[in-house]
Amino acid sequence: MIDETRLARITQTLLEFTPTVPSSSLFPTLVPEAAPLIEIDPYAFLIAVCLDRGTKAQVIWTIPYDMKMKLGHLDPQLIYKMSLEELTDLFSQLPRKPRYVNDAPKTILDLTRFVIEECSGDASLVWEGRRAADVNRILRSIHGVGAGIANMGVLLIEKAFDVRFRDLDRTGMDIKPDVHTMRVLYRLGASDAQTFDAALAASRAMNPSFPGGLDGGLWEIGRRWCFASNPNCEDCLLNRDCSKVFD
Repeated sequence: MIDETRLARITQTLLEFTPTVPSSSLFPTLVPEAAPLIEIDPYAFLIAVCLDRGTKAQVIWTIPYDMKMKLGHLDPQLIYKMSLEELTDLFSQLPRKPRYVNDAPKTILDLTRFVIEECSGDASLVWEGRRAADVNRILRSIHGVGAGIANMGVLLIEKAFDVRFRDLDRTGMDIKPDVHTMRVLYRLGASDAQTFDAALAASRAMNPSFPGGLDGGLWEIGRRWCFASNPNCEDCLLNRDCSKVFD
């Protein structure tokens, strides 16, 4: 395992790097026209967040656009009137699908019901005027959304919509362990395995008050330099302190 001095330097670098990661990196899409939809439509943004379970980011952030193209709209008022069977049929016709396609219609149904019944159709009210802890709880109430996705969602809301949750640094929110964050933490020497639990433990040890503050930086490093195969260690901003542990 890595020594504490190097780990502290890595942590500080990640905390400084994470806020600089541009939205275009955090919300990659397969279709250029899909990106603006995520940036301007809170409902589209929340659809992608709530479906983000084991699918490549480029696919997830494109799905709201695919839904809009298939339906001719992405109006929560109209989707609210759709039955579970109709939503199931919709997902079966999409050119790109979430990993858990059978769960996706129930996820969208739960999300849309909250947006209509609790937010009068304005998806931005899922977070406007609320604490981070409350937004986290709302997201976790939606079918299929666990703690990791909810944590990630709160962090991405800040990035995408220039929201600042006053309680965020006191929530102790975790990272969302995925293939990128788990791989980077393991190769750095911060965790002893490329597993969900090991990544959580490592990030909590690195930044106990707010482990989630490391998430964006770890994810971007995994996508930009620390590839699963042939990593570009030379250009990685952590190359001087990385343990470079490979399988």
